[in-house]
Amino acid sequence: MIETTPGAAGSSKRDAAAAAIALILLGAACAAPPAGRFAPTAIVLHSTSGLDRNRALAEMARRGMGVHVLVDADGTAHHLVDVDRPVRAARGLDDVAIHVSVVGTHGAELLENPVLLATAARVVDALAARFSIPKTNADVGSRRGIFSHMQAKYRFGGLRLNEPKDRMEPGEVFVEALLRRIGGTFVEEKDWVDRAADGWFFVWERTDLGRRGDLTRGRGLTPAPAAPRPPLEMAERRRIQYVDRGTMSEVRGIVLHFTATGTLDAAIETFERRRLGPSIIVDVDGRAWQVVDRLEDKVAAAAGTNDHCIQIEIVGEDEKALLANEVQTRRVAEVVAELCSAFSIPKNNRDIESLRGVFSHGQAKKRWGRSAWLWGSDFDPGESYMRRVLEGARGTYVEEKDWSGRRSDAWVIQFEDWIP
Repeated sequence: MIETTPGAAGSSKRDAAAAAIALILLGAACAAPPAGRFAPTAIVLHSTSGLDRNRALAEMARRGMGVHVLVDADGTAHHLVDVDRPVRAARGLDDVAIHVSVVGTHGAELLENPVLLATAARVVDALAARFSIPKTNADVGSRRGIFSHMQAKYRFGGLRLNEPKDRMEPGEVFVEALLRRIGGTFVEEKDWVDRAADGWFFVWERTDLGRRGDLTRGRGLTPAPAAPRPPLEMAERRRIQYVDRGTMSEVRGIVLHFTATGTLDAAIETFERRRLGPSIIVDVDGRAWQVVDRLEDKVAAAAGTNDHCIQIEIVGEDEKALLANEVQTRRVAEVVAELCSAFSIPKNNRDIESLRGVFSHGQAKKRWGRSAWLWGSDFDPGESYMRRVLEGARGTYVEEKDWSGRRSDAWVIQFEDWIP
C-alpha cells in the first residue's frame, strides 16, 4: 500500500486513482527481484521531468519501472515500494539502490519549492542513516553514496531519447542543495572519482591524450602504400598520422560521421591531436581520400565498431551542410556502394549488433556510448543524411524503431521518451 508522510505544507489526501496506479507499480516494479537479499548501499535521486504525481505513477506502471519514494510538490512523501525490495529505475544501481524521486522539473526550478526540498532531504537523511549510506556523490563507480540519476546514466548508461545534457534530472544543483542540507559532501563532476578513466559511457575527455598511444603510422612515418581501389584516392599530404591499433580480422561494416569542421585540413589536425581518426575522408569537393595505410587498419572513431568497421568522415560542420552538398553526397554513396561490394557488406543499417551493414555514428553512440556527445535529437552524420546515402547506394534505410533489438536494455540510450 501507499504510505503518506505529511510535508511541511500539511498532509494531502490520497485519491483512489493514485492508490490504484501505485499498487500496479508495486507489482510491476518488483516482479522479478534479483536473487539474494537486497542490501542498499546507495540512494539515487530522480525527478519526474515535469509530470505531476498521477501521470508519473501511470508512466512508471506502464513501463514496469518505479521508485521507492515519490515526494509530491506539496511536500508529501509517498512510500510506493518497501525499501527491502529492488525496483527498476537506474541501470547499474538497481540491485543496490533506493530510489527517491521528486515531482517537478529540473535543477534550479526544483529549488523554487522549498517544501519539496525539505521533505526530500528528510527522507534521504533517514534512509542514509538507516542503511549507513555515505552522504556523498563522490564515487558512483563504487555504488556507495547518494547520486543523481544523471550521474548514474553517465557511468552505467540508460539515457532517454533526445535528452539534453543541461536538463538531465534532477540536476546537480538540486543534489548539491540536498546534500548540504543533510550535512553531506557534494563533489563537482570534474572531481568525481575516476571521472576521466575508462568505464564511463558519457566520457570526460582527458588532457593527457598521449595515453591513447603514440602516432607511429601514416604521413612521414610509414612508406606510402599502393594506390587504393577507385573511387578512393591517396596522397601523402592527405594521409593522417595515427596510432597503430592492429588490423581488422574481418571487415563487416561501415560507419559514417561528419567532421564538424569546415575543411579537411582542420579535420586532420583535430584527429591527430586527439589520437583519433577515420579510414576515409570525403572532402567538400567530393574527392574521397584513403587516409590510412590499409583500409583494414583499425582506427579509433566509433566505440563498439572500430574492430570490424571502416570509418568514413565527411567534411562538414553539421548535417545541414552535408545535405546541401550534392556532389559530396553522391561520392559518399559511390564509396559506400564500392566498399559494400568489395567486402560483402549488407547495404542497410538494420543490425548494428552484428556490425554487418552501413551505420551512422549516432546509431553506434546509442548502442555503445563512449562519447562526450550523447545528447540531441540527431547524431552525426544525421539520419536524414543516412537515408540519402543508403538509397543513393541502392541500399535500404531502416528507421530507428525497426533497428534490430532497439528496445532492449543493451542500448546506452534507451528507446524511451520518459524514465523515472
